Amino acid sequence: MDFNQILSLSLNVLKDWRVIFIAIFSIAFMMIGNYVVKYRKKPPRPRKVKAPKPAEAPKPEEKKEEEKEEEE
Repeated sequence: MDFNQILSLSLNVLKDWRVIFIAIFSIAFMMIGNYVVKYRKKPPRPRKVKAPKPAEAPKPEEKKEEEKEEEE
């Protein structure tokens, strides 16, 4: 076989629908496999911590009553 016949045969093989289908399938399979291997789950977002409510100060009325009792 001379070079022209080999080139013609190679082009006919590459143009065959089965070769094209297998090439596309193989590339897609490798891309999906690569995605699965490198997949990393995103870390959860940190939740906002609610500030604790300040303790309620004693009511001024109670202080007045205590002071009145002490005066008596």
